[in-house]
Amino acid sequence: MGKKILLVDGDTQFCKLIVPVLEGRGHKVLQAESGARGDELLKTESLDLVIVSGAMPDGDAVEWINSLRISGNHIQVVFVGVSFQEVQAHKTKLENELGVSLSVHKPVIPFVFGAQVETQLSSDGQDNQSKKLKDFETMFLALVTKYSRVLPDKLRDLSSAIEKARANPQDRDLLAEVRGQAHKIKGTGGSLGFRQVGECMAFIEHAATTMHQKHEDEQNLLWSEVERKLIDAKSAGEQEAKDVAQVVSGKETEPEHAPSMARILVVDSDREFLDIVEELGKQRLVEIVRASSFNEAMDRACLLPLDAALINVAQEDPDESFKLARELRGLPGYETLPLAFISGNALIKDRVEAAHAGASLYLDKPLESDSLEKAVQHLVAIRQGGRPRVLICDDDEFFANTVALTLRNEGMVVRILLDPNKILDTMQDFPPDMLLLDVMMPDVTGFEVCRMLRQVPRWQDLPIIFLTGQTGVDARVEAFRSGGDDYLPKPVVNEELLTRVKVRLDRSRLLKERSDKDTITGLLLRRAFSEQLSGMIAEAQRTKLKFTVCLLDVDLFKKVNDSYGHLAGDRVLAGLGSLLARRFRVDDLRGRWGGEEFILAFRREAKETMHAAINRVLNEFKAIEFTGDHGEVFHVSFSGGMASFPEDGESVYELLQTADRRLYDSKKNGRSQITYTELTQTQTPTLA
Repeated sequence: MGKKILLVDGDTQFCKLIVPVLEGRGHKVLQAESGARGDELLKTESLDLVIVSGAMPDGDAVEWINSLRISGNHIQVVFVGVSFQEVQAHKTKLENELGVSLSVHKPVIPFVFGAQVETQLSSDGQDNQSKKLKDFETMFLALVTKYSRVLPDKLRDLSSAIEKARANPQDRDLLAEVRGQAHKIKGTGGSLGFRQVGECMAFIEHAATTMHQKHEDEQNLLWSEVERKLIDAKSAGEQEAKDVAQVVSGKETEPEHAPSMARILVVDSDREFLDIVEELGKQRLVEIVRASSFNEAMDRACLLPLDAALINVAQEDPDESFKLARELRGLPGYETLPLAFISGNALIKDRVEAAHAGASLYLDKPLESDSLEKAVQHLVAIRQGGRPRVLICDDDEFFANTVALTLRNEGMVVRILLDPNKILDTMQDFPPDMLLLDVMMPDVTGFEVCRMLRQVPRWQDLPIIFLTGQTGVDARVEAFRSGGDDYLPKPVVNEELLTRVKVRLDRSRLLKERSDKDTITGLLLRRAFSEQLSGMIAEAQRTKLKFTVCLLDVDLFKKVNDSYGHLAGDRVLAGLGSLLARRFRVDDLRGRWGGEEFILAFRREAKETMHAAINRVLNEFKAIEFTGDHGEVFHVSFSGGMASFPEDGESVYELLQTADRRLYDSKKNGRSQITYTELTQTQTPTLA
């Protein structure tokens, strides 16, 4: 929920930069150009935070805050000094005496400052918010540091391109090279906080675009101005790199550490083993949350946001371990928590129980470093499956990394593609929920890529946002004509980027859920399930791994409707859908095939293993008490048929045909059972 913020600052340029950032985060900003006006608003408005700048025309900002405290007002205050020296001079008094929660100095990077203010306004999880912000600042600083090192080379390359283009005024290709290089530096430099460099590049890009329209004398004057802008950019780049680094870190120019790639709960009573895993985690940038008992594990899960859990299967009481897994998945927000079990003596029955509890992996002790890394990567990938996936297609690696950092900081899964010619292969491997597409790329334009994607049925509804330095009417019209949903000018204003991306993703998700999910059971509909099953077959063919499908059918469902009413029938379908959603692994597929038929698909699992797990679900389902439309209590069962890739078929049709035949065998053989092999001739099916 947005907050009400008072900004007291006489610097109009600073206000123009900051107000849109804060409003973009959903807050309301009141502006006061002087301390006196700030006093008036404090008396009449109910405020959540005050931002006070040293650039106060009618007095000293520190004294103004002091007067605020003397009057008994303890509202949160953020102080923005006009220089690093001013902040350092008053830091002790601001923090210790006046209770100022954040002190920064100009120049600020707008979206970093916005994130810092957001942390101050957060009412819960302050430590987690601060850590998230610190990680973001660390990664952003790393990008700035790297870019400041390569910027001189990029400016030298641009200088060479300008020299060649000026010597050959009729060569449009050389002008295009100048325009392209300036465009990239403008986009990346501007987004990373190199404001003056970005402004110089914008001038050079525009000059290269319009140069051929000028007479010779005008061209000479324009080239002279271009060279002056290039000199300005070179001198500004070095200073701005220092300024940006100081804004982000205060004093450091290199990141202290890389943030953890995941937070994993590890549950084991063996403290020596926990020490080993924790050390492996440090080597692999994984934060290990230790727990040695059931209760300790539940406490840790309630206090800390987890990406996955590794649970040791205690030989003396394995059921306790599987119970813990089910309890963890029952916590709010952890319904899709990826799980893995560890065992020094894995038994078949334990593996079956683990599959039923929702384990995606079953690891053997001793746990090697590479095994831990692969397990974590797999579990985190599963966890990310529920997070928005964004593909950035841009040949400027630094700009793409800048945008990716901003999106990842908001919990999105981002992949970068530098070569647009590989986009179809990349999207097959990484199906995105959104595409951010550059316009100016070598060989092929973003408009051409967008038109091509709109001809592929799978990607006709994919949200596509163009990132471009071309903001003229023709470019905007072409963006929509080619099938784009939106466009953003470079350099990107990160708050605007986040707002537009989130709005498009939310709208796309709602539309997709309405078209993909069954309203009664909450499971995938037949079309959506078939699309994902086809992807699973392609993955299995590529990796040479097996998987299993299972068709389920509620027994005597017509009798349920006739005897207990159609609403009772819906309650049966909803109950089975809910049970299937809670059981098995996060990355398994669950769908309603039609009527009273359901379908399941299990990655990397043989039918023999999953047969026992589905039987466990069958027993659970049979124990559920359903109520008829007139209060009658009744129980229901289901029957099933299973088939595995590739032994029972190598296509969707072959697998489902086999599973359906075995489902029919289950029905003929008495119902309330799961069949995964062909009935032998010695077996005599009987109708129930």
